[in-house]
Amino acid sequence: MTSVISRTETSAPAEPGARRLRAGRFAATWAAVGLLLAVSFSLAHWATRPSPDRAAGRGALATAQQLQDLGPHVAASPQLEKGLDAVSRELRTIPGLEVQRQRASGSYHYTDRNVDYSVENVIARQPGDSDDALLVNVHVDSAMEGPGAADDGVNVGAVLQAARQLAGKEHHRTVIYLFNGGEEVGLTGADAFTQHPWAKQVRWFLNLEAAGSGGLPILFQAGEDDGRLIDLVGTTSRPYGSVLGQWLFQAGLINSDTDSHVWRAQGWSGLDYALFENGYWYHTPNDRVDRIDPGSAQAVTDLTVHIASKVTGTADVSSAPAPYYFDVLSRWWVTLDPLLTRIGTLVLLLALAGLAWRACRVWHLRPGQVAATAGAALLGVPAAVLAGALVGGAQSLIGPHAWFAHPWLVYLVPLPVTVLAALAPQLLLQRRRARRGSARPGAAARTALLGNASATGVLGVLTAWLGVGPGYLLWVSSALLVVSIALVLVLPGRWRAVPPLVTMFVSFVLIAQFTQELFGLAIPMMGRLPTAIPMDAVIAVAAAVVAVPLSLVVAPFAMHAGRPPRRTGLALTAFVACGLLIVGLVSPYDAAHPKLVSLFQEQTGSKDARIELEGRDYLTPQKLGVLDQVGKDSGLPVRGGALTARTVSVPSGTVAFDTAGTTAPIRIRIGANGAQLIRVTVTGSGVSVDGRSFDGGEAVVDVVGRFDGDTVTVNRSGPVRIQVDQVFLQTGKDAKRALAALPKWTMGDARTVVQRTWKDQRS
Repeated sequence: MTSVISRTETSAPAEPGARRLRAGRFAATWAAVGLLLAVSFSLAHWATRPSPDRAAGRGALATAQQLQDLGPHVAASPQLEKGLDAVSRELRTIPGLEVQRQRASGSYHYTDRNVDYSVENVIARQPGDSDDALLVNVHVDSAMEGPGAADDGVNVGAVLQAARQLAGKEHHRTVIYLFNGGEEVGLTGADAFTQHPWAKQVRWFLNLEAAGSGGLPILFQAGEDDGRLIDLVGTTSRPYGSVLGQWLFQAGLINSDTDSHVWRAQGWSGLDYALFENGYWYHTPNDRVDRIDPGSAQAVTDLTVHIASKVTGTADVSSAPAPYYFDVLSRWWVTLDPLLTRIGTLVLLLALAGLAWRACRVWHLRPGQVAATAGAALLGVPAAVLAGALVGGAQSLIGPHAWFAHPWLVYLVPLPVTVLAALAPQLLLQRRRARRGSARPGAAARTALLGNASATGVLGVLTAWLGVGPGYLLWVSSALLVVSIALVLVLPGRWRAVPPLVTMFVSFVLIAQFTQELFGLAIPMMGRLPTAIPMDAVIAVAAAVVAVPLSLVVAPFAMHAGRPPRRTGLALTAFVACGLLIVGLVSPYDAAHPKLVSLFQEQTGSKDARIELEGRDYLTPQKLGVLDQVGKDSGLPVRGGALTARTVSVPSGTVAFDTAGTTAPIRIRIGANGAQLIRVTVTGSGVSVDGRSFDGGEAVVDVVGRFDGDTVTVNRSGPVRIQVDQVFLQTGKDAKRALAALPKWTMGDARTVVQRTWKDQRS
């Protein structure tokens, strides 16, 4: 009878006053959560704003402007030689520096290809009491697509300014500055430096890069034995770094590399720093000084001076295991030893289990319900991933890549949907309990607190033991929850609400930082990946990575808020529908977030020249109608998916294919030429080039700076096809007309490609 009465009372209509009270609690709770989220994201944003440029920063920008004025200055080009001359002159005005110009040739195997190179570097040395040296590296060459003001001109200027400041200081250890001339073409400048006599002194390095043009320089990668160098980062005035970048590199999720790849193979220890915000201008014609955030140049200069002073001073920089690392609002630096983290997460999980058991007794909760809530919280992980994949798929059908020009759409559509999906199993479980009459008033929030704390502890253990660095969000939350639950058990009255609120706010700050770093890097990069499918689902699933820790923090407050007012579900559905509608209405590109279109004028034998338009990502110029529009506005006919053009006279020299028989080696003889890059692509079975084997039936060899000619030898066990592409920055009038006709929401660069093909007669 009691059970029947209880269920009858539960299902009875609530009094108007009670409904208003529940609605007020619901609104107040979610308003508080929203306010704390807004404050957290604001703090995370402003924490990475650089201080204003001082004299050193302005000097660094002046150097970047000087390099920008050269236009694209690729490896071994006359423009780069002028840039190296300017750097050399500046270095010679700094007292106490030995300056040398290095010219070196070699062959380096970079990721999926060989690079035969001849490059130039400028190297300066300030000797210390010890021969052990720190190498400070920047690259002077730019990518073919742009003038390279941020990548890497501003860093070149910052290191020149830092060298001037460090010149007046005594150093226990030697400092060597490398201004290398071949980073963008397969890390050849770094490989060339290893041939220099000074390279034998190097024990540590500081590598300064750019994948964007703003904010503070972020530590994104260190070696396995660089623990003490990582600790030094905490002594800087604005420590900024995240193991997220390192984890993405090591997991192979970023298809790129830096000069440090060469030096770690030499056994050197070092740190990789980069400017990464506003990556829309990276490797584009708009990588210009006026796009660099105010203060970024000064931040790089100050960082270089500080790290170099510490390493070349008396600091202990001997080898030590690298910790997980992250900053808090670029004010506090946190490092976590991997082994202690594994042990610590187990201890935290046991502590959470003990506290949960104790809390169940004190609060008269059912342990089975707490365990079920923890299971529902864990079920939120696949639910969030599935929801991300579904909403991303919907976005790709409605308006692919809309987030590229409108990053706020990620926060409007995928992130709320994945957070709701992560919460859904718990919300459904609570609803089922309410219908069955097993939910007691006031117990839902406490049950959710204990259940989600347990789930956080379990996920923390899994990520720690699997070596997933970004799991620090869970590890920190686990530690905060241990303290929070313990305090809630002992504090009186309303004070019990304070520890969960503090825990939520600190967790929100860390999640906000993580989110801004993740999407600040991923959105510009994913928008230009050469893939056959749109990246909407990938971005949405990445939102799930943020949604899971966010939901674990929010869930107890969602339960405290209680049952939502009527039609909340309808309002949420309308919200998502409106978000998807906006996705379908907005353009994926605009003047501030333009699509990069590369024009390749291909010239093959006696055939007519043609200009191919390449857009890299899924939304090709052909799909967007850019090709037809450019053809119409420029007056160049469109045939076979390309523009027709008049041949451009370029110094391509001769290319000959010599072989003595069907199985004999093939010698590709490239005569004197003026190509900025020569790419030899060999397809066939059992292929090796210059004595190096390649997997996958394709071998690629890049030739850089060999203007006097080069010979590439191909060994094969079957039929092969060889294509030789000679790439020139020089273009003709037709390519310039096509560039001028590009829509305003695009930006473009142009090259001329002379193509020669040799095909085995047996194939």
